Amino acid sequence: MPINRRDFFALLGGVKPITPNQTVAEDFSPRSPELHVLSRLTWGVTPSDVANIQQMGIEGYIEWQLNPESIPDPRIDDFMSKRQVLSMSTTQLRQIADEQYGFVISNMLWARLYRATYSERQLYERMVEFWTDHFNIPLQDYLTEKMIDDREVIRKHALGNFRELLFASAQSPAMLMYLDNDVSDKEHPNENYARELMELHTLGVNGGYTEQDVVEVARALTGWTIEYGRDDMFVFDMNRHDTGEKTVLGVTLPAGRGIEDGLQVLDILAYHPSTARFIAQKLCRRFIADFPPDSIVQSTAEVFFTTGGDIRATMRHLLLSDEFMNAYGQKFRRPLDFVIGTLRALRDGIDVDNIYVFIEPLEGMGQVPYAWNPPNGYPDVAIAWLNTNGLLYRWNLGLNMALAGEGYLQGIVLNLDAVIPQATTVGELVDIAAERILTVSLPADLRQLFVNLLNRDGDETALVDDRLRRSYLPSLVGLMIASPQFQWL
Repeated sequence: MPINRRDFFALLGGVKPITPNQTVAEDFSPRSPELHVLSRLTWGVTPSDVANIQQMGIEGYIEWQLNPESIPDPRIDDFMSKRQVLSMSTTQLRQIADEQYGFVISNMLWARLYRATYSERQLYERMVEFWTDHFNIPLQDYLTEKMIDDREVIRKHALGNFRELLFASAQSPAMLMYLDNDVSDKEHPNENYARELMELHTLGVNGGYTEQDVVEVARALTGWTIEYGRDDMFVFDMNRHDTGEKTVLGVTLPAGRGIEDGLQVLDILAYHPSTARFIAQKLCRRFIADFPPDSIVQSTAEVFFTTGGDIRATMRHLLLSDEFMNAYGQKFRRPLDFVIGTLRALRDGIDVDNIYVFIEPLEGMGQVPYAWNPPNGYPDVAIAWLNTNGLLYRWNLGLNMALAGEGYLQGIVLNLDAVIPQATTVGELVDIAAERILTVSLPADLRQLFVNLLNRDGDETALVDDRLRRSYLPSLVGLMIASPQFQWL
């Protein structure tokens, strides 16, 4: 019989979660540099990822992923062709959302999980997630506008140029509505967007701006608003614009101008050294460590600044750095990363027909896609997610996902034989499962715990027959998904 829930937690109790202040290197030894690269560039390592990086080499694979437009993605193309709501114009979307709100939002949520799980453009999907947090807008309150923002702002510029991304965001109806710039005018300039533009989108809270700069930027952006009833909702209303002289970060904006005020402000912010430092810090935090070495932050900022915000060049530098290559085990999977990582680990044998199987645990763990209400985006450090409630949800989901083949989750079909190859002995089965599910070499004590699960005498040379495999393979896989080695990258 499969391990029961009490025994599951008793066994897992022998595996201590690692806290952010501990050294992780001794418990998280990567099987190869290639697997370390894959663990950070992808949402979860699959056999095809391993084959690709072995064929291309590390630098070749990174370069391949940095150019997503050259990567065929037929499964995503097929997915999108069957969900036309995701490609509709603003006017079409508004009409269908008014009539079928739940249908539209479920398609958007499923697209987020599906693209990350099945796309061949894995680094691109990771960058989409990064910029979604950076330019955060909650989906529920701005459904139509945020869907357009996702397509025309985030996805269009995720590996492009930061200035173009910033300009697109500044003219995004979703952003203008979310941060109240759509109601800002010369009589009553609203400072919400101006403040977040500098604090969260460009300079950073310590980037050198003052409260007076916030006031002046708000004045410069008056008249940047929206007009309903058209696909391109952004408009500049000269009648609402403050045409007086302004001074932003020491630069004088002459009186008598219109939209040029806002455009010049965005240029000032896009090319400011503080912006380069702030974006570099966040990229290094996402891809290297919660507290990355200052050496890589500084060198990444220099690349960002000297290339005029070339995101692709910036990421190339970061991903080829020694600091990146030496950072294994330093990032804790956020809840969405954990769910998608689980899906990718089981991808060869799983068929999902019910997205809400994952929405409930994501709600419990605190990271439903597009559901973060403050403008700063979901937290990107382990301490925000490493808690008892979150770990319990992970353990439960890991076990239930592995048991999906036995009907534990409605709407999911799983064939573990398609995921975990056949093995002759207990020790071999543990090693094969670990190689498929994890990107690390198992510590000896943890490996022995898994052997004990399959053979009460702890004999790793014991033979694996059909009964043992059928009875205990789901528990073995579930435990590996729930283990610290799967949570840390």
